[in-house]
Amino acid sequence: MKRLKCAVFCGCLLMGMASLPAPVFAHGGEDHSHGDEAPAPIVTPASSGMRWELQSPDVELLGIVSDGKLTLYADVFATNEPIPNARIELESKGQKLALQTDSQGIAQTDAGWLAQPGRHEITATVLAKGINDLLIGAVLIPADSDESSGAAPPPWWKFWGSLLENTLLPAPAFAHGGEDHSHAQDTPPAPVALPVAQDKPTRLADGSLFIPKPAQHLLGIRTAVGKPQTVAQSITLNGVAVTDPNASAIIQPPVDGHIFAPKNGFPALGSRVEKGQTLAILEPAASNTDKGDQQDKIAEVRSELALAEKNAARLTSIAGVIPQMEVDAARNTADTLKARLKALQSHLAQQPQSLLAPLSGIISSARVVLGQQANAGDVLFEIIDPAQLQVEALAYDATVAAQITGATATLNGQTLTLDFIGSSQQLRNQALPLRFKVEARGESTLTIGQPLKLAVQTRTSIQGTPLPASSVVNNNQQQPTVWVKSAAEHFTPHVVKLQTLDADTVIITEGLPNSTIRAVTTSAALLSQVR
Repeated sequence: MKRLKCAVFCGCLLMGMASLPAPVFAHGGEDHSHGDEAPAPIVTPASSGMRWELQSPDVELLGIVSDGKLTLYADVFATNEPIPNARIELESKGQKLALQTDSQGIAQTDAGWLAQPGRHEITATVLAKGINDLLIGAVLIPADSDESSGAAPPPWWKFWGSLLENTLLPAPAFAHGGEDHSHAQDTPPAPVALPVAQDKPTRLADGSLFIPKPAQHLLGIRTAVGKPQTVAQSITLNGVAVTDPNASAIIQPPVDGHIFAPKNGFPALGSRVEKGQTLAILEPAASNTDKGDQQDKIAEVRSELALAEKNAARLTSIAGVIPQMEVDAARNTADTLKARLKALQSHLAQQPQSLLAPLSGIISSARVVLGQQANAGDVLFEIIDPAQLQVEALAYDATVAAQITGATATLNGQTLTLDFIGSSQQLRNQALPLRFKVEARGESTLTIGQPLKLAVQTRTSIQGTPLPASSVVNNNQQQPTVWVKSAAEHFTPHVVKLQTLDADTVIITEGLPNSTIRAVTTSAALLSQVR
């Protein structure tokens, strides 16, 4: 009996050892590397539905087959905007499906034949407003995982052999010099599993994100296409809004006096005035000494006028005896004295003066009060034309002025287009003043003294991928990051280096693939919060 048990045990031992893998002996002269492995596939669990997608330069289609039903998402490829009310026809192996998307670009129908395992060559026709596209692609539907999981268990003798291998027998290892037997690169990476819940955004093991289409619609994710190119380099300068000297004016009294309001009152701050409009009335003021001097001059001129008139009358009476020239000279002297007397009398009467607007514009400053005593040269009003403003910036590199081709600035989300006027030849606080004219500003309201951040374009070129400034966000380490849409529901982060091109655009110089990409421009900051 003991011999029988020993024989059975030995037989089991031999069969288990026979099932062990043969040892591999490494030797020189051969390359045992496995080359570059393909990137890990994204495996979608069966519970979330089988996904497939078709793409063209205009349209992106994502199909999810679950329980015999097809849910189709139609979006614009470049912007990720849903395509509403699109007519879509799918054709594969003689089967056809006609669908109509709703306002969210979603369509659903029965499509059990698309869930059958195998390769499906699909042709999709998309008709919508401004879109007439044909998409062709192949969809590989793997076999049902339940069938593969029902395979027969291994024989009992392999179980005992594996037990002996893992517990009793050490793994053989044969080493010799001059070779690296590391298999760190031989083992292919494990597939990255997408989340089971279809409507739950999840961060994957490699740091990328799985964002289902319903979540993308909810977050309002939008993208923009960027590709490497050569563009003009820009620099950033600090500027401030200033007045145009040809479209601004100040109102000052020429002499001392009292200020009174015109018929319609003083113009209010911010009100519009027209050229030649009366802004205020100045009543000149004079001291008692001045009044006495003026009265003395009036009396003197009046006396001279009386003598001149008598002389002119006398000479006129003997006009035939004396030359006519003497008669005319006497009359001119009398007329001149009359004019002087009138001028002195009017000045003595203190006639009010109207202060007029020299141009049309907006009252930006008003420093007047009824009855105010104003001195000559006091600034009473300031008028500006808001349609003609300028921006002044300071450049600490004096060579920048010769390289400027244009500039832009951002104000309240609107872009201001600036035209370079010129630069000063005199430094101010060790900086060179630059002047720009506001060419176009849309709906933005620019005020005098408002600080601005200018993106100044130069003649120097730079290589990179231009993207909207909103596509760059900070990650958890406060590093500038761009989220790239690599698939319909897959987003990858890229830490980048960038420079400013203009008020709305940056150029990515490092960190992005050297190819055309789709960068997230709207709700990019929300992607960094997905866990």
